Amino acid sequence: MRLLLLNGNANRAMTEQMARRAGELLEGRAEVLTETAHRSVAYVESRRDAALSGAAVVELAERHLASGERPADSVVLACFGEPGMAAVRELSPVPVVGMLEASVISALQLGSRFSIITPGRRWPRMIDDMLHELGATRRCLAVEAVEVADLRLPEQRGEARSRVQAVVERQHRSLEPDVIIIGGAAFVGMVRELPDYPGCRLVDSLDAALLQARALMTLG
Repeated sequence: MRLLLLNGNANRAMTEQMARRAGELLEGRAEVLTETAHRSVAYVESRRDAALSGAAVVELAERHLASGERPADSVVLACFGEPGMAAVRELSPVPVVGMLEASVISALQLGSRFSIITPGRRWPRMIDDMLHELGATRRCLAVEAVEVADLRLPEQRGEARSRVQAVVERQHRSLEPDVIIIGGAAFVGMVRELPDYPGCRLVDSLDAALLQARALMTLG
Protein backbone atom coordinates (compact mmCIF):
# COMPACT_ATOMS: atom_id res chain seq x y z
CA MET A 1 0.00 0.00 0.00
CA ARG A 2 1.10 3.56 -0.70
CA LEU A 3 0.04 6.68 1.18
CA LEU A 4 0.55 10.16 -0.24
CA LEU A 5 1.03 12.90 2.36
CA LEU A 6 0.42 16.38 0.94
CA ASN A 7 1.61 19.29 3.08
CA GLY A 8 -0.17 22.49 2.11
CA ASN A 9 2.30 24.52 4.16
CA ALA A 10 5.46 25.54 2.30
CA ASN A 11 7.63 24.09 5.05
CA ARG A 12 9.74 21.06 4.17
CA ALA A 13 10.94 20.55 7.76
CA MET A 14 7.32 20.14 8.80
CA THR A 15 6.77 17.62 6.00
CA GLU A 16 9.78 15.61 7.15
CA GLN A 17 8.53 15.63 10.73
CA MET A 18 5.10 14.38 9.66
CA ALA A 19 6.64 11.74 7.39
CA ARG A 20 8.67 10.40 10.31
CA ARG A 21 5.52 10.13 12.39
CA ALA A 22 3.71 8.41 9.53
CA GLY A 23 6.50 5.83 9.29
CA GLU A 24 6.31 5.16 13.03
CA LEU A 25 2.55 4.85 13.14
CA LEU A 26 2.08 2.78 10.00
CA GLU A 27 4.92 0.44 11.03
CA GLY A 28 5.97 -0.37 7.49
CA ARG A 29 2.45 -1.37 6.41
CA ALA A 30 2.41 1.38 3.81
CA GLU A 31 4.99 3.23 1.77
CA VAL A 32 4.79 6.94 2.62
CA LEU A 33 5.18 9.41 -0.26
CA THR A 34 5.40 13.12 0.52
CA GLU A 35 4.91 16.37 -1.34
CA THR A 36 5.36 19.90 0.01
CA ALA A 37 3.54 22.88 -1.45
CA HIS A 38 5.87 25.49 -2.92
CA ARG A 39 3.47 28.18 -4.08
CA SER A 40 1.91 28.52 -0.66
CA VAL A 41 2.82 30.09 2.70
CA ALA A 42 5.12 28.74 5.39
CA TYR A 43 2.17 28.20 7.71
CA VAL A 44 -1.51 28.62 6.86
CA GLU A 45 -3.04 31.16 9.26
CA SER A 46 -5.91 32.86 7.39
CA ARG A 47 -8.53 32.36 4.71
CA ARG A 48 -6.20 34.03 2.21
CA ASP A 49 -3.44 31.59 3.16
CA ALA A 50 -5.90 28.70 2.87
CA ALA A 51 -6.89 29.77 -0.64
CA LEU A 52 -3.25 29.86 -1.77
CA SER A 53 -2.53 26.55 -0.07
CA GLY A 54 -5.61 24.90 -1.57
CA ALA A 55 -4.52 25.79 -5.09
CA ALA A 56 -1.02 24.45 -4.39
CA VAL A 57 -2.39 21.20 -2.94
CA VAL A 58 -4.62 20.60 -5.96
CA GLU A 59 -1.61 21.16 -8.23
CA LEU A 60 0.41 18.58 -6.25
CA ALA A 61 -2.41 16.05 -6.44
CA GLU A 62 -2.84 16.54 -10.20
CA ARG A 63 0.90 16.20 -10.75
CA HIS A 64 0.95 12.94 -8.78
CA LEU A 65 -1.93 11.52 -10.82
CA ALA A 66 -0.30 12.56 -14.10
CA SER A 67 3.17 11.27 -13.20
CA GLY A 68 2.60 7.82 -14.72
CA GLU A 69 3.82 6.13 -11.53
CA ARG A 70 1.64 3.74 -9.59
CA PRO A 71 -0.74 6.06 -7.74
CA ALA A 72 -1.12 6.15 -3.98
CA ASP A 73 -3.86 4.08 -2.35
CA SER A 74 -4.91 6.98 -0.12
CA VAL A 75 -4.12 10.66 0.33
CA VAL A 76 -3.70 12.58 3.59
CA LEU A 77 -3.95 16.36 3.47
CA ALA A 78 -1.44 17.26 6.17
CA CYS A 79 -2.81 20.70 7.01
CA PHE A 80 -5.41 21.00 9.77
CA GLY A 81 -7.67 23.36 7.83
CA GLU A 82 -7.73 20.92 4.90
CA PRO A 83 -7.36 23.54 2.12
CA GLY A 84 -8.30 22.11 -1.24
CA MET A 85 -9.81 18.91 0.15
CA ALA A 86 -13.11 19.07 -1.75
CA ALA A 87 -11.26 19.64 -5.02
CA VAL A 88 -8.73 16.87 -4.37
CA ARG A 89 -11.57 14.47 -3.53
CA GLU A 90 -13.28 15.43 -6.76
CA LEU A 91 -10.30 14.40 -8.87
CA SER A 92 -8.87 11.56 -6.76
CA PRO A 93 -9.77 7.91 -7.47
CA VAL A 94 -8.67 6.95 -3.92
CA PRO A 95 -9.76 8.06 -0.42
CA VAL A 96 -8.68 11.55 0.66
CA VAL A 97 -8.45 12.13 4.41
CA GLY A 98 -8.15 15.47 6.18
CA MET A 99 -6.71 16.10 9.64
CA LEU A 100 -9.62 18.10 11.05
CA GLU A 101 -12.34 15.79 9.76
CA ALA A 102 -10.49 12.66 10.89
CA SER A 103 -9.81 13.99 14.38
CA VAL A 104 -13.41 15.17 14.83
CA ILE A 105 -14.74 11.77 13.75
CA SER A 106 -12.37 10.14 16.23
CA ALA A 107 -13.48 12.51 18.99
CA LEU A 108 -17.16 11.71 18.33
CA GLN A 109 -16.36 8.02 18.63
CA LEU A 110 -14.40 8.46 21.86
CA GLY A 111 -16.70 10.75 23.87
CA SER A 112 -19.70 13.02 24.11
CA ARG A 113 -18.02 16.42 24.03
CA PHE A 114 -14.69 17.62 22.68
CA SER A 115 -12.61 20.78 22.40
CA ILE A 116 -9.92 21.84 19.92
CA ILE A 117 -6.55 23.53 20.29
CA THR A 118 -4.87 24.80 17.12
CA PRO A 119 -2.26 27.37 16.02
CA GLY A 120 -3.23 30.79 14.70
CA ARG A 121 -5.64 33.41 16.04
CA ARG A 122 -7.88 33.33 12.95
CA TRP A 123 -8.38 29.57 12.96
CA PRO A 124 -11.20 29.31 15.55
CA ARG A 125 -13.75 31.08 13.30
CA MET A 126 -12.61 29.10 10.28
CA ILE A 127 -12.88 25.83 12.20
CA ASP A 128 -16.34 26.81 13.48
CA ASP A 129 -17.50 26.96 9.85
CA MET A 130 -15.98 23.55 9.12
CA LEU A 131 -17.57 22.00 12.22
CA HIS A 132 -20.94 23.30 11.04
CA GLU A 133 -20.46 21.56 7.70
CA LEU A 134 -19.56 18.34 9.53
CA GLY A 135 -22.64 18.63 11.75
CA ALA A 136 -20.45 18.56 14.85
CA THR A 137 -20.90 22.09 16.22
CA ARG A 138 -23.15 21.01 19.10
CA ARG A 139 -20.55 18.56 20.37
CA CYS A 140 -17.65 21.05 20.41
CA LEU A 141 -17.14 22.93 23.67
CA ALA A 142 -14.45 25.33 22.46
CA VAL A 143 -11.91 26.06 19.75
CA GLU A 144 -8.87 27.90 21.09
CA ALA A 145 -5.87 29.27 19.27
CA VAL A 146 -2.29 29.04 20.47
CA GLU A 147 -0.20 31.82 18.97
CA VAL A 148 2.86 30.54 17.08
CA ALA A 149 3.51 33.43 14.70
CA ASP A 150 6.49 34.51 16.78
CA LEU A 151 8.07 31.04 16.71
CA ARG A 152 10.28 29.30 14.16
CA LEU A 153 8.70 25.87 13.77
CA PRO A 154 9.45 23.05 14.16
CA GLU A 155 12.76 24.23 15.67
CA GLN A 156 11.17 26.04 18.63
CA ARG A 157 8.97 23.12 19.50
CA GLY A 158 9.63 23.30 23.24
CA GLU A 159 8.07 26.75 23.56
CA ALA A 160 5.09 25.71 21.42
CA ARG A 161 4.57 22.67 23.64
CA SER A 162 4.56 24.81 26.80
CA ARG A 163 1.87 27.06 25.30
CA VAL A 164 -0.24 24.09 24.21
CA GLN A 165 0.05 22.41 27.60
CA ALA A 166 -1.18 25.54 29.38
CA VAL A 167 -4.32 25.60 27.22
CA VAL A 168 -4.89 21.84 27.61
CA GLU A 169 -4.74 22.18 31.39
CA ARG A 170 -7.16 25.12 31.37
CA GLN A 171 -9.64 23.33 29.10
CA HIS A 172 -9.42 20.12 31.13
CA ARG A 173 -10.09 22.05 34.34
CA SER A 174 -12.83 24.42 33.16
CA LEU A 175 -14.59 22.59 30.32
CA GLU A 176 -14.09 18.93 31.30
CA PRO A 177 -14.16 17.63 27.71
CA ASP A 178 -14.02 13.90 27.01
CA VAL A 179 -11.55 14.58 24.18
CA ILE A 180 -9.16 17.42 23.37
CA ILE A 181 -7.99 17.57 19.75
CA ILE A 182 -4.47 18.91 19.28
CA GLY A 183 -4.69 20.13 15.71
CA GLY A 184 -2.20 21.39 13.20
CA ALA A 185 0.99 20.36 11.46
CA ALA A 186 3.00 22.47 13.91
CA PHE A 187 1.77 20.34 16.82
CA VAL A 188 2.26 16.88 15.31
CA GLY A 189 3.49 14.38 17.89
CA MET A 190 2.95 16.76 20.81
CA VAL A 191 0.24 14.59 22.36
CA ARG A 192 2.89 12.01 23.27
CA GLU A 193 4.92 14.70 25.07
CA LEU A 194 2.08 15.86 27.33
CA PRO A 195 1.03 14.31 30.66
CA ASP A 196 -2.12 12.23 31.10
CA TYR A 197 -5.33 14.00 32.06
CA PRO A 198 -7.84 11.83 33.99
CA GLY A 199 -11.13 11.39 32.17
CA CYS A 200 -9.88 13.08 29.00
CA ARG A 201 -8.23 11.70 25.86
CA LEU A 202 -5.86 13.76 23.75
CA VAL A 203 -6.11 13.20 19.99
CA ASP A 204 -3.31 14.10 17.59
CA SER A 205 -4.91 15.27 14.34
CA LEU A 206 -2.23 13.71 12.11
CA ASP A 207 -2.43 10.38 13.93
CA ALA A 208 -6.20 10.34 13.43
CA ALA A 209 -5.82 11.05 9.71
CA LEU A 210 -3.09 8.45 9.19
CA LEU A 211 -5.00 5.71 11.00
CA GLN A 212 -8.20 6.45 9.11
CA ALA A 213 -6.30 6.45 5.81
CA ARG A 214 -4.80 3.07 6.72
CA ALA A 215 -8.26 1.72 7.57
CA LEU A 216 -9.67 2.95 4.27
CA MET A 217 -6.83 1.33 2.35
CA THR A 218 -7.49 -1.94 4.18
CA LEU A 219 -11.18 -1.71 3.33
CA GLY A 220 -10.17 -1.39 -0.32
